[in-house]
Amino acid sequence: MQSIIRHTSKSKRHFRNEAKQIQEEMAKNEFASAVVRVVVTKTYSGVQSLQVYLEPNRVTLTGICESYYIKQLAQQSVMGMIVDKEIVNDIAVI
Repeated sequence: MQSIIRHTSKSKRHFRNEAKQIQEEMAKNEFASAVVRVVVTKTYSGVQSLQVYLEPNRVTLTGICESYYIKQLAQQSVMGMIVDKEIVNDIAVI
């Protein structure tokens, strides 16, 4: 009977850790979605195929635009949201 109780305790701990990981992942996804919304709004949808990659110390923007002005505008538009991380602007100008 003890092994069942011990197993249950481990299962609860496992589920708590899993729930915490899911919450962290959801927060990251929400933040990335907010970054995309800001870039789309501020650049008037000037960046095509926009993607945001979140890393512990870096946020990377990728996509395609038609001018260096739009590329710079995309980066400037998220600077207020991202204060403690490096912003890497890998948006290609074609």
